[in-house]
Amino acid sequence: MWRQQTLARLHEELTTIALFDRVHDYATDSDPADNRAYAFRQIRRSQIMAEIRKLSPSKPEYRNPALISSAALLLCVVGYATLHYLLK
Repeated sequence: MWRQQTLARLHEELTTIALFDRVHDYATDSDPADNRAYAFRQIRRSQIMAEIRKLSPSKPEYRNPALISSAALLLCVVGYATLHYLLK
């Protein structure tokens, strides 16, 4: 539960950073303080993305039922053929 809340907070922070980046992109006059803030936001964005990757599962647990049943069927066929060959 806490993982989902943390991920939601991080995604919200990414949305906020994207909003400020859009404001920076549309600004007509360039201010050195704005440029530094933009650079800090990019650093924070990379930190947030690293945290999200760390908290997110690397690979979802997904089992394809068709693949499992096909493997079981193949195993049964090979076993039956082996048993039929040995008892002949």
